[in-house]
Amino acid sequence: MTARSQLVTILTWCAAPAAAQERPQIVLLDTAILVAPRLSESSGVTASARRRGVYWTINDSGNEPILFATDSAGRDLGYVRVTAVQNVDWEDLTLAPCVVTSGACLYVADIGDNADARPYVVVYRVPEPDPPDGPGDTLRSVGALDSIVLRYPDRPHNAEALVVAHGRTLMIVTKDRTGPPSVFQTRLPARNGAALLEFAGTLPISVNLVRGRLVTGAALSPSGEVLAVRTYLSVHFFRRRADAFDVPLTPPDGIPIPVVESQGEGVAFDGPDLLVLTSERGTAGRALLTRLRVLGLGQ
Repeated sequence: MTARSQLVTILTWCAAPAAAQERPQIVLLDTAILVAPRLSESSGVTASARRRGVYWTINDSGNEPILFATDSAGRDLGYVRVTAVQNVDWEDLTLAPCVVTSGACLYVADIGDNADARPYVVVYRVPEPDPPDGPGDTLRSVGALDSIVLRYPDRPHNAEALVVAHGRTLMIVTKDRTGPPSVFQTRLPARNGAALLEFAGTLPISVNLVRGRLVTGAALSPSGEVLAVRTYLSVHFFRRRADAFDVPLTPPDGIPIPVVESQGEGVAFDGPDLLVLTSERGTAGRALLTRLRVLGLGQ
């Protein structure tokens, strides 16, 4: 996307009619290429709690179990290896209380299942390490606290979106190819626990396989009141009511993402109105990091 087309997109959103102002809007702030040479398929992202301005991201299936550190400029800040775990199909990443111990943990979602055939999926609970100091800082490692083994109540599902709500409920949004995406959830189990997920409903998102409107990531606002769900080409917002995020703030086709991503997958909040996106492939075949300002969430 050229600078002119980006500007036109921003002005279009800012000049929306009064009726549309009641809904959230997004404004493109900046886009950067993720330059870490081993980071080629960024499938999830979350902001560090240990160092302001640092983001953790991961590669998806077939790659090593590594946490990459970057910033809004896409710089290579090094990586941390997660020991004694596998990357079958890592698809999302979120930061939340560890629950089983003090401090914050990175919840690494090994939940991808393109063949809809895995008998169970796994979420690794990893204490957030200190972010590395630069591209040469690659010798660090961290062990997972535990593995949370999850089974669906009906059949295997492909999924790429995970959040931990209010430090106690783990939620997965499926990447369904037809019909609205489903939400499954469970209370966070004890250390090295297993759980049967419960069906919690569907989200009013107009799935479109041909155009690419399939759910590829999710994130909770810092207040825990707004759920952001992204697809390859749109962002959708939902407000919490009781224990469910069932108040849509955007139409079923969502808000178009104002940047060209060939395979956008990651999404995270970095503050109440700053949204961070990452993609598997973008400019020159490299992963991208994009920051958006969200207007009108009213948290």
